[in-house]
Amino acid sequence: MSDTSVHLSLPYLQASQAQKHVTHNEALRLLDSIVQLSVISADQTTPPAAPQDGDRYLLPAGVTGVWAGHEGHVAIWDDSAWSFLSPAEGWLAWVSDTDQLRAHDGNAWGAVSGDMQNLDLVGVNTTADSNNRLSVAAANTLLTHEGAGHRLKINKAAEAETASLLTAGSDDFQIKVSADGSSFHQSLVADAQTGVVRFPSGVEGLTPPEFGTGELVSTSYLNAQRPGQVANATGLLGSNYNYPPSFAYDPAIAPNLPAAFRHDGYYPGRVEMAEPLAVDPNQVYRLESYLRQESTAGDWSAFAHGERHRHDMGLIFLDADGQEIDPRHHMRYRHNGTDSMTTLAAPLSPGDTTVQLTDASGWNEADPQTEKRGLAILAYKAPGGQRYSHYSRLVEFGLFDLGQVNKGTGTVTLNQPLPASLGNPEDGNGTWPAGTPIANSDSSDAPRAAFYSTPALTDPDQWYRSRAHIGGVDLSGTNAPFNFPPGTACVRVFWLPNYSNRPGGWSGYPDTGAGHSVWFSGVSVLPEALAAQDRVASGASSGMVDLLVPVTDFATGAMSLSPPGAVLTAL
Repeated sequence: MSDTSVHLSLPYLQASQAQKHVTHNEALRLLDSIVQLSVISADQTTPPAAPQDGDRYLLPAGVTGVWAGHEGHVAIWDDSAWSFLSPAEGWLAWVSDTDQLRAHDGNAWGAVSGDMQNLDLVGVNTTADSNNRLSVAAANTLLTHEGAGHRLKINKAAEAETASLLTAGSDDFQIKVSADGSSFHQSLVADAQTGVVRFPSGVEGLTPPEFGTGELVSTSYLNAQRPGQVANATGLLGSNYNYPPSFAYDPAIAPNLPAAFRHDGYYPGRVEMAEPLAVDPNQVYRLESYLRQESTAGDWSAFAHGERHRHDMGLIFLDADGQEIDPRHHMRYRHNGTDSMTTLAAPLSPGDTTVQLTDASGWNEADPQTEKRGLAILAYKAPGGQRYSHYSRLVEFGLFDLGQVNKGTGTVTLNQPLPASLGNPEDGNGTWPAGTPIANSDSSDAPRAAFYSTPALTDPDQWYRSRAHIGGVDLSGTNAPFNFPPGTACVRVFWLPNYSNRPGGWSGYPDTGAGHSVWFSGVSVLPEALAAQDRVASGASSGMVDLLVPVTDFATGAMSLSPPGAVLTAL
């Protein structure tokens, strides 16, 4: 019989052995060292200078000193000396300094858990194999960040190899993105049958930067702009694109065009086309469109226009930065026809309570309206860098009261300190120098119905073609009806449809109900090459541009130039 146990080499007590307690205690010491084995380190190569009784280490390669020659053993400090145990296959040891469990495979120690490097296979809720070394069976797979970004990379060994993404469910390949993790947008779809790629949310960057930052357009879209610049003017795109969303696309009722666009019911307020139109305000443009009012059953004899309603159609004016130009941004007060536009006779800064003018003869001394008692500083520089002389967004109303304009001295006494909003943005103190153009403010609430403002069409269920003109830049400050406001770079078409159809009736017009329809189509904005212009040099409208536009006479075959005006002609 052996003197030691098979697995842990614990000494046995012999039958005739003296001092049996020594052997027994040695076995207990070995058990205490091996059972629930926990070592201080598995990487230390030099024995500690002051070990404590019971300290244990797994000895790595390269150990020195008294540990030399014991690589792979368990070193145990017992009172005053190191002893060494040779591990067998299946021993487990906890390594305290790395919080790692190690196992001995009969040749060396290796990590049991925590080290997931160089694994052969990983299967999550499924079985991985040699072709799919990482396999995941789940409804979703999340690869998230650890505080910054996250990149998913697919690499391949050589150009001839393949790195691919496969799809499931739909055969189409799709890329979707989300800003919040719940609402997703389709960025790219590749059709499985044709390979055709679509960008459902739009695409940018496919044209040279010199072409601008807008989106690509199709030939169908370009064709739908002809004639007259306006996109989808005649309904050629087969939808209500560019028209107000509340207008219904209607191919059944149209003035010999692909379609018309129908508004039903009460006046909804101002509605607009989606796209602005670039214009040259120095030119004259012919504005054309079609409209048709529906007849509706009932006794309308008590109303001058029967069941027919007023409709307005006009233009919104935009500057080069896309800002809407309101009348307040270019209108100026005129006293008895004398323009209030002048210059500062002394510097003006925020906080000042007086304004010193070169000439106050055109300033307001009689009209109490708030918009006519303010300042317009006509030295506006737009965000895009453009400077304007007759257009300004530096306007404030109600800054002085009647009786506070001294025309003899050119002094305007303000009823409050000049607000910081009227300061010079190019000066650290906001000061405007002497010589800066300035005017008495003015404004108007009326929208510019440049196409038409019709009391009512003559007959219902009849298509009418409208024609009007606009051109030249208005420098008069009077909001001249046939001129572009100064600063205009683009225009947008608007409507006030069924303007007089209001619940309960309005201003002599009946309430014809929430289903009463009006149709519009064929919007056109085209340069009028034969028009003539002449700027008014003096008088109450000085600075305005007079227009003469061509008018034809079928009977005589003659053409003449006449002042502009809105004309409605039945088809």
